[in-house]
Amino acid sequence: MGLLASTLTCASDWVQVAGAIAFFGKTKAQPKQFSGFGWEQTPDGLILRWLNQYGRDPLRLCMINMIRVGPGGAAGAIAFFGRTKAAVLREVESGERESQSVSSLCGQLKNSGYTQDYLAQQIRNYLAGESRNQVLEALDLRLLACHHVLLEDLSEDLLEELLEKQLADDELSRVRKQLYGDSSLPVLTAEARQKRVISSVEEKNSTKRRQLIIERIAVDAALREYRESQRQQEGSGRGSIGSQRLWKAWVNDLTQILMDPQSSYARGRGAKSFKALQKLCGTLESQGPEMDPQVLALIACQTTLNLLFLPNYRHKDDAQRDVQDGRFGEVRWVTVCSTIGEMVQMERMAMDSTSLKGDRDRRNMMFRRLRKAASQDVVKTVQLGAALAELLLSCAKVEVPAEQVPEKFNAENPPKPGQKVLLEALQHRLRREGKRKHVGVISLHPAVRSMLESDEDLMRFIQPKHKPMIIPPDPWRPCGLGPQGPYLIHPVEFVRTTDQKMTCLRSYNPTRVAGVMDFLGRMPWKINRRILDLMEHVKSEDLAVADVPQQKDPEVPPLPTTHEELILSDQELKEMRMRHFNARKVVQTLQSERPTFDLKLQVAKEFLNAEQVYFPQNVDFRGRSYPIPPHLNHIGDDVSRGLLMFAEGKALGPDGLFWLKVNLANLFGKNKVSLADRAAWVDAQKETILQVAKDPLNEENIKWWSSADDGPWQALARCFELEEVWSSSAPEEYKSYLPVHMDGSCNGLQHYAALGRDIEGGQAVNLVPAEKPQDVYTFVLNVVKKKVHAQATAELEEESTDSGRYATEERKKQLAQRLIELDVLQRKVVKQTVMTICYGVTNIGAFRQVQSHMGDFVGDKVETAELKELSRYLSGLVLASIGDVFAGAKKIQDWFKLVTKMFNGVQAPVAWISPLGFSCSQPYRKAETVRMASKRQSGRQSSGFPPNFVHSLDATHMMMVAERCQKQGIYFAAVHDSFWTHASDVPLLNESIREAFVELYEKPVLQEVYEDFCVHLGGQKVPPLPEPGKLDISVVKNSTYLFS
Repeated sequence: MGLLASTLTCASDWVQVAGAIAFFGKTKAQPKQFSGFGWEQTPDGLILRWLNQYGRDPLRLCMINMIRVGPGGAAGAIAFFGRTKAAVLREVESGERESQSVSSLCGQLKNSGYTQDYLAQQIRNYLAGESRNQVLEALDLRLLACHHVLLEDLSEDLLEELLEKQLADDELSRVRKQLYGDSSLPVLTAEARQKRVISSVEEKNSTKRRQLIIERIAVDAALREYRESQRQQEGSGRGSIGSQRLWKAWVNDLTQILMDPQSSYARGRGAKSFKALQKLCGTLESQGPEMDPQVLALIACQTTLNLLFLPNYRHKDDAQRDVQDGRFGEVRWVTVCSTIGEMVQMERMAMDSTSLKGDRDRRNMMFRRLRKAASQDVVKTVQLGAALAELLLSCAKVEVPAEQVPEKFNAENPPKPGQKVLLEALQHRLRREGKRKHVGVISLHPAVRSMLESDEDLMRFIQPKHKPMIIPPDPWRPCGLGPQGPYLIHPVEFVRTTDQKMTCLRSYNPTRVAGVMDFLGRMPWKINRRILDLMEHVKSEDLAVADVPQQKDPEVPPLPTTHEELILSDQELKEMRMRHFNARKVVQTLQSERPTFDLKLQVAKEFLNAEQVYFPQNVDFRGRSYPIPPHLNHIGDDVSRGLLMFAEGKALGPDGLFWLKVNLANLFGKNKVSLADRAAWVDAQKETILQVAKDPLNEENIKWWSSADDGPWQALARCFELEEVWSSSAPEEYKSYLPVHMDGSCNGLQHYAALGRDIEGGQAVNLVPAEKPQDVYTFVLNVVKKKVHAQATAELEEESTDSGRYATEERKKQLAQRLIELDVLQRKVVKQTVMTICYGVTNIGAFRQVQSHMGDFVGDKVETAELKELSRYLSGLVLASIGDVFAGAKKIQDWFKLVTKMFNGVQAPVAWISPLGFSCSQPYRKAETVRMASKRQSGRQSSGFPPNFVHSLDATHMMMVAERCQKQGIYFAAVHDSFWTHASDVPLLNESIREAFVELYEKPVLQEVYEDFCVHLGGQKVPPLPEPGKLDISVVKNSTYLFS
């Protein structure tokens, strides 16, 4: 039986205990016994006194210990040492030890190894049958603080074994590995779970403790690692600066500056903000620090490196565009400052919420006050962040070999053998944006970036604040109904928008939307161990397969030298420059991809042992849902999706195998044929699939499964399941854990066709039943091809009166011929633009999309300038062709633009209520200063409304489907217009999808929006709606390929 099995009680309410501790911890009354020992500002004595007065329950004690874990608390060996000091002082208080100074006690503890002795004694007391609460508290606290081991996970046999080995560090590490495997989180392995004997109530409480550890580990783990490495380096006589510990040296230097009351930064420019930082960490105040200076230093360093290594691109094409435009690895200075400031505020809020956990009313009040103060004093937040960022720039220096910085030397001043150069690791510069605008950006010096990338600890340091959960998320209580967010500690807004004031001013009841988010967030997942192992192997062998980035940067050919420019032809020089710039883009892309990939693997390994993993979700201002934990989630890329599977399997039944085959065929791009043909294609590949499942890393097998355009790792996971099904004696009883996807057919245009009752458009996007799916992308491509061929073969007659026009037409003809020559008129090149036209893609957006995909085909054959010209020409033809095909959608978009102009005229945001009752309001504002009210950005209001409105409709449809699945008791997950469930439940999901779509559009959606706009715009006359078409929306129920 586990250690706490006999003493944990189901009636205890740890929330009330923590609230009482918070109350006594905030009181000004201090225990007289601690006077003179330097502990007047700590709550340990108060907690002890309260426990003696009110009684101590073992479970409550364990929860108390967990609640108090924080950046200034249970963090590695130093925190363990500090807790032991508290125990010694308690002995002094009780008369068991003579009164001594704190420094004297610290010296004795350090020299005598008291910490291990004290822990050993507590274990002996417990094993001897002394189950006093004080023993349990001390033992639990020390195990948790130093080793992140939960007391209830240790059996008596393990404790006796630890005592026999004299609590050696390597033995404690071995026990932790035995319990939790390689995970840095205290999540039990399957083997360890089987050995535990614990009731269901005790298990629930224990799991909540684990969740609390996970939520506090972001800053806490970095602090613990930093302090532990400092202790080890000091003990071995080595300095703190090393090639693998660059950021730790920066944290140390920044901490020392913050702790220096005579610092030169307290004078001159920025002195006011610097003094505010010192007050925050107690340097200039006598009443004690509000935040640990090491925590402030860690937040500054962690946040900056996170932004530099893990940029949060809204669209996957943004990363490629940054590389193409030479902006890779750069972050706006204002983004760095504001983000650091916000993280400091969040940490303060988390610390306060920890103290207020038990008193629900006072906690609500505190969060409201903090959120209000944060929104009203943005200036102070940004100034604090800017002060920390400035200090970090001054501290972030490193010595590198001279050969890594050739720009510092020349032929007249060559570097000396072994010479090193002191560099500023973080570089600030002004970047031009547009014709007149310049913005400040920071970046890492390339040499320093390479050194940091080789640091194995870097990914643990820059981990995200919000991680997946191992308990079902708390229900949402949005819009003033209570504390925000599904986490136990971290507050999260229900609506993710940068304009929180607008969010708070909405007047509506979002209970229905919140209920759907609760359902989606409580969908249990787990890590696919087999795929994770393969990804790690591919990475370690540097196979660079299926979105696993190459681990070593390829060599970048040099630019032509002065001598070569004199002797080589123009074509040869052009090819040399092209090879150089293309290779540099490859290197920059890899440097962008590696950190994000590594972080996904890290999170997967941390939660590998978890039986169930949850991804709490919230919504944006349009009602679209997104998982709160970044990087690893089911909305991510193929790597993320390949690593995830449903936590519970479900028997395939009579239909499941068919839909599993359809799903695999879809991943290989076979979704343009009938469902029966897709399943038949998989049957034809059976021998190959069996070989792939048997030896996935065989060279020929890799070529096959990695060719799955829409998800190679997902395809491989389905190969493994199919092999097991085909090998099973009872295929219908086989439990499948993989989600099967039902994807919309150009979903945005489906919504436009339904809005306008457009028969032609509806046929093109599968609203109307058909024997085979219609491919709208190929249809548009054929129109584009006709235009290009017509232009390429056009006969031009020179007219002296209009030579400019002739030159333009001649150039278009040349470009058309070049497109045919390069063979880039492919479905993939036009697909994204067609897909996003309904979301208001602009000429520039379409140009960038075409350029990106065309670059995949001929990026190594044409120069950047020519690629841009070809892309600009082709994107114009694509947009024109889409307008020809979807005339009805264009009429509705034009009406939207007319209405937004009217809203802009009265300086009001475009706002509407979705059919599900969600209040949508575009948050686009143009700030004049950080203190003043802001004007609406008329350009973004106008261009943003059409796509935002359609997004609100696809979000509504998704939520309506989710509600039906919840009633039917089946699994459901969604990626906007892709709906997932178990293979056996696909028929139920398909029925729900079509019924919800028809229910949505049987309502006069556009008419309701029109009437709402008439109210918003007062006496102004709103333009009439476009005339609807003749499409009977009920036929959608019989459309096989609406989603398939």
